[in-house]
Amino acid sequence: MNSDPLRSTPERASLQRVWTPGPVLAGVLSLLVFGSLLAIPFLGILTAMLAPLPLLHLAAAGRPSLLGWGWVAVVLAGGALVTHSAWLVAVLVGYLAVAVWPAVAVEVWARAGWPGGRWLAVVSGAALALALGVTIAVAYPAHPAELLRNAMGTASRGAETLVRLLGPEGRASSQTMAEALEATAYLLPSLAALYVLAVALWVRPRLPSLRFPVGGEPFHLLRAEEWLPVPFALGGLGWVFTGGLAKWCAANLLMVVLGLYFVAGLAIIHFYLGRRLGSNRWVRLAVVLFAVQLPFAVAVAAAGLIDGFFPLRRGAGWDGGSEA
Repeated sequence: MNSDPLRSTPERASLQRVWTPGPVLAGVLSLLVFGSLLAIPFLGILTAMLAPLPLLHLAAAGRPSLLGWGWVAVVLAGGALVTHSAWLVAVLVGYLAVAVWPAVAVEVWARAGWPGGRWLAVVSGAALALALGVTIAVAYPAHPAELLRNAMGTASRGAETLVRLLGPEGRASSQTMAEALEATAYLLPSLAALYVLAVALWVRPRLPSLRFPVGGEPFHLLRAEEWLPVPFALGGLGWVFTGGLAKWCAANLLMVVLGLYFVAGLAIIHFYLGRRLGSNRWVRLAVVLFAVQLPFAVAVAAAGLIDGFFPLRRGAGWDGGSEA
């Protein structure tokens, strides 16, 4: 019996004929690609999603990804301790969340054999816990949302001043910008977790090509984790009935759960598009751009929630409903 659940002997032999980065190179590449998130405005949001790939290539060759990212984490942590640099701490946390955790989660998934929806819930839930924990630790004893609001307010002060110079319309836009900034600061941990969820969604369909025994489930059959109603209820009730730090944590939890249900809702839409339209990348992009608009985003998330109790993928759909 093969002791390595990640791949069989023939698969390992075939991978040995393909060049894979060594531990040092995998760590350097993953860090550099993650660095584009900070170095390249806007486009870096997309390029940083490639950061787990060098670590996944290392794991696909039968070597733990820890060999690639472990020394990078030690160097960053050591530098932060020596220099007392909050910036290096932020880089370390971001690197662990965006580059390391998706790769490690794939290794765990390959051994645990979870459904795809459960894996996505674990990935985003752990990312949220990391974001909340680090923010609380840095802000203590102040409220974390207050710290984030002040930091984002300082960073956007120049743009806000420019908008006010436009006159009455500018002042109205400035008020709208301030409200959006406050909401973003309040929900920043959940937005970070949803970004990690997006990285996991990008990585998932590429895993079979790396010979991982997971990720082969078609997206149109993806369902939300069956236990997701529990954190949904906790987040909703906590947001409504609690206050202070508990309310902030509950609101961010609720946001992540809604994001997971939104993904399940997109899978339902993909199912009813059928094979021809569902396989067209431009159609998929148009659906996503349309679905993220309010109130359609709420309806898509609601469909994902309902599908957990009453399956919606029936009748005409992918291949005429043969995969209901």
